[in-house]
Amino acid sequence: MSRRLTTRVDIAAVIALYKANHELRDISAQIGVGLHIEQKLVKRYCELGEDMWPAHLPKPGRPKLLFPRTLQDISCQVKSNPALTALKVKERDPRLLSHISLSCVRQSLHDALRFESFRAPS
Repeated sequence: MSRRLTTRVDIAAVIALYKANHELRDISAQIGVGLHIEQKLVKRYCELGEDMWPAHLPKPGRPKLLFPRTLQDISCQVKSNPALTALKVKERDPRLLSHISLSCVRQSLHDALRFESFRAPS
C-alpha cells in the first residue's frame, strides 16, 4: 500500500462529508483517503471542535538534514568546478556542513542534485 500525503483539501472534504452524515466507508471511496486516516481526522475534528480544522498529517520518513539553500550552495560550487569531490565540498564550508557526514554530502550530490560521478580523462 502506498503512502499518500493528506492535503488540506482532502481534510476539508472529509470533514464536510462527515458533517453531511456520510458513512466513513463512502467518504473513503469518494476521496481516496484511507479509512484509518479518516477515522483519525474525524476524531481530531471532534476533539478540537467546530472552530479548529485539524492540520494535515506529518510527512512520512526521516526529515532531511540539508536545507534547500544549502543544496543550492553546494550545487553552485560543483557547477563552477565539476572536479570537486564530496570531501572538498565539505572542506570548503566547514561551518555550513559541520553537522553533516561525508556520506550525506555524497548522497545529496547524487540524489538531490542529480550530479554523476566525475572522472578525469586519462
